Amino acid sequence: MPQRNIRVAVAGLGVVGRETVRLLQERAPRLSRRLGAELTLDAVCDRQVAREARALKLPGCVFKTRDPQALLSRPGLDVIVEVLGGLEDARRLVVGALAGGRHVVTANKLLLSRRWPALQAARRHGARLRFEAAVGGAIPIVQSLGESLCADRVEAVYGILNGTTNYILTRVEEGLTPEAALSEAQALGFAEKDPRLDLSGQDTAQKVSVLAAVLTGAWLDPRRIPCRGIEGLGAEDVAFAREELGRAPRLLGALRLDWSGDPRVEAHVFPTLVPLSHPLAAVRRQRNAVLVRADPAGDLLFEGPGAGAGPTASAVVGDVFLLARELLGAASPESPAAAPAELAPAEDSVSPFYLRLRAMDRPGVLARVAQALGRRGISIASIHQPQSGGRALWAQVVLTTHPAAQGRFDDALADILRIPSISPRHAVLRMLDA
Repeated sequence: MPQRNIRVAVAGLGVVGRETVRLLQERAPRLSRRLGAELTLDAVCDRQVAREARALKLPGCVFKTRDPQALLSRPGLDVIVEVLGGLEDARRLVVGALAGGRHVVTANKLLLSRRWPALQAARRHGARLRFEAAVGGAIPIVQSLGESLCADRVEAVYGILNGTTNYILTRVEEGLTPEAALSEAQALGFAEKDPRLDLSGQDTAQKVSVLAAVLTGAWLDPRRIPCRGIEGLGAEDVAFAREELGRAPRLLGALRLDWSGDPRVEAHVFPTLVPLSHPLAAVRRQRNAVLVRADPAGDLLFEGPGAGAGPTASAVVGDVFLLARELLGAASPESPAAAPAELAPAEDSVSPFYLRLRAMDRPGVLARVAQALGRRGISIASIHQPQSGGRALWAQVVLTTHPAAQGRFDDALADILRIPSISPRHAVLRMLDA
């Protein structure tokens, strides 16, 4: 017979919270058998809690409240699941729970990336914090980096961490305009009504910050991570990359780690042209994928659905189960050492680049572009001038470069855009080395 009852509260009954509650109720018997203890939904919290409780057919024994703070004084509660979203309400709940010795599962990447030091400080009483669902949906990347690869030295982590942008980019590959692809993603629930967080790359930067904290124990403010989104990318770039360069655009979040002293971290988010032969080029629609380079394990690929209620709730309930197992086994709480981590200067990051320009069709313009790059020590790998179909005042020019430091390229680009015969309209992508 089970010897203990693990009691769980869910704060937030939005799309993910509802699916989490449904899974906890439906799978409780099987999970309880595996634990050797009862796993019980004890409480829920939501602004519309009465309506949501009726829709979920919650029994009367489940405590229902509109106030997240009421969960902190709920006697006997073991685990609080935070799926409220946002920042300050979530921070008050999670910090209060951890400071009071209650264990927390969260899917909130904004909270983790912006308030990591406060969350770690609140764990002084040994409370545990799990957050697999914050990065990559159902892909078990957080546990793999934090636990399964603990004997390895992880040298690089990079991949597709945002399903919205990946859906848009791959649908543009299939013939849609970026605007039509976004509208379709919104209609299917893969994009928010206000998609700016996704399109700007900020969502990916928050997830990169979370992964950096998992690996180093230190905080990288996501607002300091060099970040560029896909807003300036056009259908012509997608088509040209595939047809002429054998590449596909993907919005990549990347971490590179130097462990020779205190951890030195290079972190960035950029739209990147990936060779069609690369595994990330085959990751389509709303799916996510993460590549990990570890010693001695080698290169590892994690791939799967990265968004949506089902994958996110799956990861949340998985964390609840693992927490319950730790509590029953009296495992000592994992607490990553707060090692200092130095963020490498963004301008030192090296990559080949793709640059699309609009230039006036005049003699000497391309020579001035080449001179601007040459002054910064950047060599051109290829120059393409797609046919415009007749004599036109403005012509499209596409350049690719050999590997160059980001800072040097940015300085050269600023010089190029000051040339009177060059339009300010342009597109820049990094290129992943084949």
